[in-house]
Amino acid sequence: MLIDTISHVSNLSKHPPRGSRSPILQIPPCIISFYVGSIAVRTSDFRLAYRVLAELKRRGVRCIQLLPSDPLPPGVSAWLGAPAEVGMSGDSSGIPATIDTFHLAVERAVHQLNHQGSIRLLSFGIDPGPRPGVAWIGDGIILGKEQFEEVDGVVDRVIDIARAIDYDDLVIRVGNGSKTIANRIINTCMARSLNVERVDEARTSVGVPRHAHSSAALRIAHLSGHLVKEKQRVRPTNGEIRDIQRRSRKVSGGRATIPSNLARAVAMGRLTIHDAIEDHIGEGLESFSFSTER
Repeated sequence: MLIDTISHVSNLSKHPPRGSRSPILQIPPCIISFYVGSIAVRTSDFRLAYRVLAELKRRGVRCIQLLPSDPLPPGVSAWLGAPAEVGMSGDSSGIPATIDTFHLAVERAVHQLNHQGSIRLLSFGIDPGPRPGVAWIGDGIILGKEQFEEVDGVVDRVIDIARAIDYDDLVIRVGNGSKTIANRIINTCMARSLNVERVDEARTSVGVPRHAHSSAALRIAHLSGHLVKEKQRVRPTNGEIRDIQRRSRKVSGGRATIPSNLARAVAMGRLTIHDAIEDHIGEGLESFSFSTER
């Protein structure tokens, strides 16, 4: 229905009604207001369109789907398409996307939708844990949030998101709920020359469900913390080591419990839990399949 409406508007612009004095299309205000605040997906690559639309809907962004030949409705602030489609259009509101980069393209489009200029302060909140939550805000406005299945790669993801946003200053705020993982993340941020603050996570726990890590990260992003200036010591506790051993039993479907030395290496970021299980099982690995950790 949406594409039919757009095609109808396009046809009117090419073939004005008989008796019309001007070929200039007068678009009703109701149609303009319908598209205000929308992002368009304008590509013939259906696989790309599916993924971009799913990501926009997941983030609660109003979106429409167009064909490359469809005109861009008034009120649409940005549109996404394949690099060749964007390049051929010559339209500055077009944002190129690929299967590998569509997350970042969506980030650019959302930023373009919500901000007319540069963000003064871009803040990331990270709720540390085996499945870290990440949220980011620009000048107090919520831009997005995610939950990760592993600690490794969280800081790289933050850097990728930041590159898609126009900002003046950047700060990474890390909660202190899981000290070992928090210190690992802080050290990685410092190694990348990022400004990082430690936030008292006790102030973020009220009203947040136990496993809602991205919601806790959002609260962390809003709170000022203490600027970290020195590398943090990573020293896993006995409780953290036992928890990793418990997780190894769950991930391996009850077939393996890694020893404390491998669990300690996982806690310090030297091994992933899957690598530790592989090292422990050894020759029986060929017939082994991992369970999805929850």
